[in-house]
Amino acid sequence: MNEIVLEKINLTPMDETDWATYVAHVVDAEEFYIQYGIEPSEYFIECIQEPTPNVIYYSIISKEKNKMVGYIGIAPENNNIEFYIFKEYRKQGYGFEAISAFTRAYLSGAISGKKEENVIAETLRDNRASIALLEKLGYQKQAVGIRVSFDDNGSSAIGLAKYVFPGGGEQ
Repeated sequence: MNEIVLEKINLTPMDETDWATYVAHVVDAEEFYIQYGIEPSEYFIECIQEPTPNVIYYSIISKEKNKMVGYIGIAPENNNIEFYIFKEYRKQGYGFEAISAFTRAYLSGAISGKKEENVIAETLRDNRASIALLEKLGYQKQAVGIRVSFDDNGSSAIGLAKYVFPGGGEQ
């Protein structure tokens, strides 16, 4: 995995320190629900202490601020992209630049070594900012639904919107 150098940001392969920064931000900024669609609990906070296996993660580093402002990742098994911009850095173009470049790089094979046909993004159905961003980038709504999860602490349901960016190689 190589660094992706852009105008305002660099996308760098995420390391353990970056992941810890992300987790601390999500918990301290009370952004757990907006990121995961569930209310935080000790159990769920413990669940996010380690990155999800088999997901390729990149830190979003602001060139101007010389610090991490979010992350972006993708699960190659289903082409599902995930992203998070720290609350204080939203609406500054970081998400647009990161998702646009990352999507193109992934479709072209630059990230996984294999050209892909599409990228899928799921977001909370009521996360208007993420939906507007995905639509501005050319992602197309494919479905709206509910995901129900069951675990030792009970069950939860969240409304999701699923978007697809059609590819077919380099964009």
